[in-house]
Amino acid sequence: MSEAAKPDPEADALFEIVRLRYGDRLTAAQLDELRKIVAGQLEAARALRAVPLTNADEPMQPFAPYREEPPLTPGPLTPGPLTLPSPQRGEGEAR
Repeated sequence: MSEAAKPDPEADALFEIVRLRYGDRLTAAQLDELRKIVAGQLEAARALRAVPLTNADEPMQPFAPYREEPPLTPGPLTPGPLTLPSPQRGEGEAR
């Protein structure tokens, strides 16, 4: 017998919870599909739990290579450099 053919009590219990809550709104074909979805989600959860992690493990940082873009040339629709108001120049509110 293959692994998929063996009954999984945890998957059966989870499916039964969903069937009791929503079974009256689903057809038999939808329930069969739902059973497969529950088994797949359970398998994915088991695979995640199988990865050993310690408290020092950090999330993976995505790598995005930087490609330098040419600088924007000021034009009629491009504003100039952004500057903050300076109280020394008499701009903005002095606190």
